Amino acid sequence: MEEKLFKCAKCDKEKKEADGSYVLEGTTFCCKECCGDPKKQEHTEKKANVCEFC
Repeated sequence: MEEKLFKCAKCDKEKKEADGSYVLEGTTFCCKECCGDPKKQEHTEKKANVCEFC
């Protein structure tokens, strides 16, 4: 069974749902490479390659 892929709003690459998270109140998918890992609070840090949606 093939896992569904989602397109990252920032880099336009297709990723598995586990490789990203939903931003903008769950309306937009963004991969961990572009937006960081919210479980590690990386999405709130001000550094390169971190989510511009936050």
